[in-house]
Amino acid sequence: MNETNKSTIKSIISSSIGNILEWYEYALFAYFSTVISTLFFPSHDRFVSIILTFSTFAVGLAARPFGGIIFGYIGDKYSRKKMLTIAILLMSIPTLCIGFLPTYEQIGIAAPITLIILRVIQGIALGGEFGASCVYLYESVSPNKRGFFGSFALTGVGMGLVLSACTILIVESCVTKEALYAYAWRIPFFISVTGSLLAFYMRKNLLESPDFLVIQQTKEIVRNPLAELFRNHKASLLSLFSIFLTTQISFFVVFIFGKTMMIDFLNYDSRTAGKFNLLTMVSYTLATMVFGYLSDKINKRYIILFGTMGIFVSAIPFIHSLESGFSSLIFIMSLLLGAFIGMTEGTLNPIVAETFPTNIRATSVAFCWNFTSIAFGGVAPILSMWLIQNAGGVKAVAYYLMCACTVTLGSTLYALSKFRTSQNRMLETPLAAHG
Repeated sequence: MNETNKSTIKSIISSSIGNILEWYEYALFAYFSTVISTLFFPSHDRFVSIILTFSTFAVGLAARPFGGIIFGYIGDKYSRKKMLTIAILLMSIPTLCIGFLPTYEQIGIAAPITLIILRVIQGIALGGEFGASCVYLYESVSPNKRGFFGSFALTGVGMGLVLSACTILIVESCVTKEALYAYAWRIPFFISVTGSLLAFYMRKNLLESPDFLVIQQTKEIVRNPLAELFRNHKASLLSLFSIFLTTQISFFVVFIFGKTMMIDFLNYDSRTAGKFNLLTMVSYTLATMVFGYLSDKINKRYIILFGTMGIFVSAIPFIHSLESGFSSLIFIMSLLLGAFIGMTEGTLNPIVAETFPTNIRATSVAFCWNFTSIAFGGVAPILSMWLIQNAGGVKAVAYYLMCACTVTLGSTLYALSKFRTSQNRMLETPLAAHG
């Protein structure tokens, strides 16, 4: 194996490991929402406790665009490598602090306030980490493999969620409910520290991305990447946002809110809900890799189109399976819905990265993912809870997903029609010139 291949493999592994750990750490909060709501947001009304917990989750997400702007600027202006190294360190420190944080019963109102502050810091770090890993993975491989390896950022998300869910399942299986609330919920937060130190060490020894070295040498670095994005790429942003509408809402409703919905609104026990949620995430993770690979061979927007249609069609059957309680039906629908979400998300990162020029790519990718994460995804669990309470129960969540899919389908069909028109013009031009 030559040095170039070794360097590429090292870049892929170190970037992916960091992304897995980032999402492992970040997802712990959502998966322990039932525990955290009791320990940090006690209330006589269970609904209010959970709303406050997911509002804290949304506050962390609200910080992501700021992290994306800060780290995107570092990546476009100075170094992709620095962007990655600082992000992993910034994410791990507040995660460790949450593991040590006293509860409301121990220190009163200071507990939820401190928790919110730590979540904001985590949000800033995640806003930098995810965009950084997306761009670095995309730029570290040959152009004909960028769809596949670019999708590894989303595969890392899935693996982080799976690892987080598995850790929680193991902890819940090994201790009593009393022990879980007393101390055991802290264990998964501590586990991440070793992996984070390893990822930090690996990233310190990374090489700079080849694409960034080119713009450094040619002096094409932009003074203000964010201003350049809004000045010359507004149409691209709007087109991408319509796709993100479905991917973000479906991701947060199914993976982040799904377990809570099953426990608090459909009366599943925590372990059963966790197992089905884990199954959906495994399906999602595998699908990101499969369709990331296919995106190098066929038009990426066709994959987005079919994935969105799949989410639209399976939304009601998925909710119906949860209401029915039949394990075999839930198993099938969890696999299908997870795969359809993975189909759309696994293809999306290469689309976003290739849409923007190298000198504003880090800022653009980070802004797209992080802004839509809070605008569409962060509010999705809260809006889902409101719909369940006020708009006819859990079936309203399915209609919510279907509405988002409708917008994405329309936009994707329009983009494909423009693509076909441009192709036809390219074919007709030589004929006209010959005539």
